[in-house]
Amino acid sequence: MRRAGAGTEYEGFCVDMLRELADILKFRFHIRLVEDGLYGAPEPNGSWTGMVGELINRKADLAVAAFTITAEREKVIDFSKPFMTLGISILYRVHLGRKPGYFSFLDPFSPAVWLFMLLAYLAVSCVLFLAARLSPYEWYNPHPCLRERPHVLENQYTLGNSLWFPVGGFMQQGSEIMPRALSTRCVSGVWWAFTLIIISSYTANLAAFLTVQRMEVPVESADDLADQTNIEYGTIHAGSTMTFFQVSPLPLPTPV
Repeated sequence: MRRAGAGTEYEGFCVDMLRELADILKFRFHIRLVEDGLYGAPEPNGSWTGMVGELINRKADLAVAAFTITAEREKVIDFSKPFMTLGISILYRVHLGRKPGYFSFLDPFSPAVWLFMLLAYLAVSCVLFLAARLSPYEWYNPHPCLRERPHVLENQYTLGNSLWFPVGGFMQQGSEIMPRALSTRCVSGVWWAFTLIIISSYTANLAAFLTVQRMEVPVESADDLADQTNIEYGTIHAGSTMTFFQVSPLPLPTPV
């Protein structure tokens, strides 16, 4: 239905079908909406509501709508051939999820994974520092040309450098500090392999989190509908769907 100027125009499948019938059978029609907005259901006093009541009371000659053919309605009005076959479906608004926040870059991994990564970083830094201190190959003379200081040796893996070297490997940027001893090279190789796996997994998960909206289906059956409280549900009063749940021989959840 749409309003055009001073009048109201109706459009849709049922209206197009009514116009086609009017052209074939050569009759004129005037569209009027039912007053109570119902399809039609019997009342305790024997009367009918909605479009069915309008037809019975001869307030309308023809009713056009996609309403269900039931045994009760067929007793009082005549239906045309069905032009649409439908079942009972559940319509609900799709939850689009929350918008990315300031800390959305942490979502690809769980808090436990981030904690273990931090512990692994500290452990590798400590092992690298101890291995460099214990290995003689990591001690060298920074000024070999000075004869007055021939026995002065230094170790490039200070505590600060030991903490900085794993960070460079984790960021895949490398470092000017290169391991000399076999022990420090083994520790560095293990850390590089670990960071390669972690970075690859993080990149793949981050792309999925930021570009793909994961659609969750909270309701797939009447049981799911009855077991949740977030989605409010209902049917048209005195409609065929409401009658189905009232007289259905199938076992239905009690809340429904």
